[in-house]
Amino acid sequence: MLLEAHVLGRCQGLPIAWYLSDPTKSGAGTFDRDVSHPCAVASYDAEGVGAAIDWCCEHMEDGDTLTVWTSLESNLQNCSELEQLVSRHSNVEHVTGRGGGFIRGNGPVLMAWPDMADIGKLVHYGGHRIRALCVIAWNEDEIGPWVTAVRPSILGDGSAWEELTPELGMLLLEAARQAALATASPRPVCVTGMDSDFVKYAEMDAPCWLEAEPMAEPGRVRVGAHQHNREIFSAVVTLTAPPAHPSRTA
Repeated sequence: MLLEAHVLGRCQGLPIAWYLSDPTKSGAGTFDRDVSHPCAVASYDAEGVGAAIDWCCEHMEDGDTLTVWTSLESNLQNCSELEQLVSRHSNVEHVTGRGGGFIRGNGPVLMAWPDMADIGKLVHYGGHRIRALCVIAWNEDEIGPWVTAVRPSILGDGSAWEELTPELGMLLLEAARQAALATASPRPVCVTGMDSDFVKYAEMDAPCWLEAEPMAEPGRVRVGAHQHNREIFSAVVTLTAPPAHPSRTA
């Protein structure tokens, strides 16, 4: 992927750790690359759904509850396999994002058709109860950054993830950092904060253009990344002048 910006030209990514910021914002969540529970992503077809159910059952222990998550209660009707799983087993519980999506029992979680914000909220508020997490994808663009971050097992049709690159999210963050710093040149400043939003899954084989624009609030720069004439990533970067060195006295 070619990364260029109107203010800094071509840039290269550095091996920095990255997180998505606020789990309550659309398209954002908090994902640690070193999650403690196993993760999987499944395609939304008969093979993928069946493999997702089997994978979750394999990660159940005595006394566990398998939690099935959907955004709305009615969404469960879209998949007969999941509907039967919930209705026929006493140790399978259905929760909805609209109802808060709280996990009441320890065990594996099967999330059907979530977006980035849904995954972020569930992991943020229920992570201590999650023994394993499997996500059934409905739009690869929506959960691409999560897949990039945690590198889950691929279940069913994995063609959407064949060219997955683990450093892509970090590359965009580093590009945003450099673009923001370039707007302040030649003044010496450093990056002290970044609120990022991975809107769409980035492609490796298409040009990616960055635009950096100072905001009305001093020290804040908005950076947007575009592919195919649509914004795939944005960040608000906070710049701060370094502390002045104390003057030397005789």
